[in-house]
Amino acid sequence: MNFKKAILFIVLLIAVLFGLEKLYDFLLLQNKNIKSSHVLNGEIEADLLICGPCEPLWMVDPNQLDRITNLNSYNLALRHSNFADNYLHLHLYLKNNPAPDYILLYVTPESMDERYNTFNTYRFAHLLEDPLVKSVVLDFDPGYMKWSKIPFMKYAYYNTFINFKAVQGFKHFITDKAQPKSPNGFQAPVVQDWHYQLDEFIDLYPQKVEFQWSKRRAKYLKKFMKLAKSKSIQLIFYESPVFHPDKIRQDNRDEIIDSLEMIAKQGNIPIWLFDQMEMSKDSANFFSTLNTSIQGSEIFVDTLGLYFKENAIFSLD
Repeated sequence: MNFKKAILFIVLLIAVLFGLEKLYDFLLLQNKNIKSSHVLNGEIEADLLICGPCEPLWMVDPNQLDRITNLNSYNLALRHSNFADNYLHLHLYLKNNPAPDYILLYVTPESMDERYNTFNTYRFAHLLEDPLVKSVVLDFDPGYMKWSKIPFMKYAYYNTFINFKAVQGFKHFITDKAQPKSPNGFQAPVVQDWHYQLDEFIDLYPQKVEFQWSKRRAKYLKKFMKLAKSKSIQLIFYESPVFHPDKIRQDNRDEIIDSLEMIAKQGNIPIWLFDQMEMSKDSANFFSTLNTSIQGSEIFVDTLGLYFKENAIFSLD
């Protein structure tokens, strides 16, 4: 009798976990503040996408950029993301939104080093039915994919990143929320204490930094390039200003930049480097080596917009 009760308990538990997994799938898709969920709704018609990690996310305000370029742009960048993360978000964007005319993709020597930024598995937990998403997650996180075969484990595995988002998705569903907190994808930086960030950088790298070229980073950069090309999108690599005094700490910076320029040349892609701007010498324009303050961002985006307007090949009527 106890054996039958145990079996019944296990069956009920599996059913509950399976149902809970489906509920989380639904709620996360309702969360307007999750960019992958938002773009899958097919509500964006951008001429220009801004892609990359936290630097463009906190730096490039589409409202400011659009006033200069006369285009409609959307910031698809995500904090702490690598090229595989960016590649999947572009793939998801293109499923239900028209292809943009242009993409600005942030590239810098840190982009090619596995120690900086990462692939964020939890961002794709509710999207594993997409074959491309599933294959990339498997490449980066095979242990997660193995455990995710157990009902609800794909959410329990990274629950600290997901539970709040599911509850927020429920709130957005019952209130019929129409737009995310950041409708154009831009998030203004909240950290402005330069000295704290600089001290942290020095503690982490007491000597100089020598970047390590990752073949996997290069592989997903090329996948991003291939996807953009397949949709006839003009892809542009760019690097925003780097705090000038810290450039001497980047030992092999020029070598990595040369390799990035070679990849760009092979793909017939422009690469715009803004590391020589005069603003790079003023610490008031930065809160870390690569991240600009609100003041610095406004200076840079003005420059970026004018440079784009003068150098991009416009195909719009």
